[in-house]
Amino acid sequence: MRHLPFFFFAAALLFSCTATSDLVQVTNQGPAQGSTYSISYLVPEGTDYRKGIDSILIAMDEQMSLWVEESEISRLNKGDSVRISSAFARVITLSKLYTELTSGQFDITIAPLIKAWGFSGGSYNENVNVDSLLQFVGSSNLAIPEADSLYALPKGFQVDVNAIAQGYTVDVIANYLTAMGVENYMVEVGGEVRCKGENISGHRWRIGIEKPVEDRISGQFQTIITLDSMSLATSGNYRKYWVTENGQKVVHTIDPETGRPVISNVLSASIIASNATLADALATACMVAGPNAMQLVAQFPDVEAYLIVGNKKGELEIQQTKGWLAFEAN
Repeated sequence: MRHLPFFFFAAALLFSCTATSDLVQVTNQGPAQGSTYSISYLVPEGTDYRKGIDSILIAMDEQMSLWVEESEISRLNKGDSVRISSAFARVITLSKLYTELTSGQFDITIAPLIKAWGFSGGSYNENVNVDSLLQFVGSSNLAIPEADSLYALPKGFQVDVNAIAQGYTVDVIANYLTAMGVENYMVEVGGEVRCKGENISGHRWRIGIEKPVEDRISGQFQTIITLDSMSLATSGNYRKYWVTENGQKVVHTIDPETGRPVISNVLSASIIASNATLADALATACMVAGPNAMQLVAQFPDVEAYLIVGNKKGELEIQQTKGWLAFEAN
């Protein structure tokens, strides 16, 4: 998103709370992972899982945040050996898998390139030595980590999991709520979403996908979908970019093969999948794939895609999989 720490926000449209049976709708909100979170769930009155949710968010930052100096990922990127946590080990393992499944269009080892192009805390310059950095790109060089064991990156390598960590966090929180017996929830972290059941009004959760325009006003959506037992992730380039002295935009989506920012008329890619981790990674891969995004998605069963594309006239066009229509709100 993967992303403004996440690339592109999908906003949750929540209904007002009206009593249904003996449950109430609780909403926990706040800052998280360089962005925000909003989590709503139906529980008996007096029940609130904010403490458990916040503890998960803190743990994810301590493991995978590039902005926490002593996080596990920050220490790995400094060349340290780290006793890796189970969650971070799982994210690296899944990332290696998604690199293979997307033919390298999703790759967490592009961290040096992301920084060189001025993102994730890096400083932009117009003379990026791409060739020298590409030698440190390739998830196949990463060992598969074993939880609670010492782990280190190959010399010179760094990783950036921003394009998958928020989706993974959404799944962890959703699984936590399920373990607590919650049957109806909407979990959103940094724009990545997973829903189950219904909201307090007895309807499926309604999620809006933003119109990819720089001057978008609040509540302006390209489309609205309904979700139950599914996840949504959206990635886009219309917000996070640099502008060079000659007015050229340098977007944050970096192609792991060329080492350069992607040039494409795909403005945003939204993915519906059974879990937010996969949806998050695929949304990023689709932005890299650009015009070939639909062919990429076709390789994944039960995954739907919605691309917003800018044409030569400056108008927005939609490309979507056939199954996407089943999720469109009436």
